[in-house]
Amino acid sequence: MSMAMDGFTERSAIVIMAKRPVPGNVKTRLCPPLSPEESAALYAAFLEDTIHKVDRIGSVIKFIALDSDSSLEHGMTRTGNLSVPGSYTAIDQGKGDLGERMSRILGILFQSFDRVLVIGADSPTMPYEVLESALTELSNHDVVIGPSHDGGYYLLGLREHFEILFDGINWSTDVVLHQTLDRIRSANLTVKQLLTWYDIDTHANLLRLAAELRENPSEAPATSALLNAINY
Repeated sequence: MSMAMDGFTERSAIVIMAKRPVPGNVKTRLCPPLSPEESAALYAAFLEDTIHKVDRIGSVIKFIALDSDSSLEHGMTRTGNLSVPGSYTAIDQGKGDLGERMSRILGILFQSFDRVLVIGADSPTMPYEVLESALTELSNHDVVIGPSHDGGYYLLGLREHFEILFDGINWSTDVVLHQTLDRIRSANLTVKQLLTWYDIDTHANLLRLAAELRENPSEAPATSALLNAINY
């Protein structure tokens, strides 16, 4: 297969793990101070900014992996339902914990792709350059990982479906990154750690995000507009 102008092959994929932006389904740790409706709208803005950032990368195939029971409608909405842009293919996450769902998705995608990046929608100001770097580093490493300040990771890139990275992990805790790196070492895989960034899970995270976007709203324009609308 020929190489694209940006150096990535067409056998690279990016998948965004997403939830329906409905009240009570997303960002519940932000309630209070936000209402469930505000949290849902905020998550929808996170997802919109993440989609637009990923869309800037050419010559990769793009997917959105939706939580089960997600419904799709035409046009992006901020509450209730989620639409998938035409440049993306929607796939179902299925059941199980986060590791089981990611492993299932990767098992499917590696039937067709040589490199796969998995990201969430909780880091809307993640620099675009991180995505480019992740794809480039997969030319020389088995695994790339974007550590998050809370002890997890916001990005995982693989050259194969390494199932060992998803078994026995204490998901949603501050040891996820540590346990994952242990498994990488135990499997003798090469790894590149990328820029450490932060997810928006707590009110302190939200205040940091709002302050940064007041200085540079173009980093996440949909999120910036939403925060302005709710007076953050």
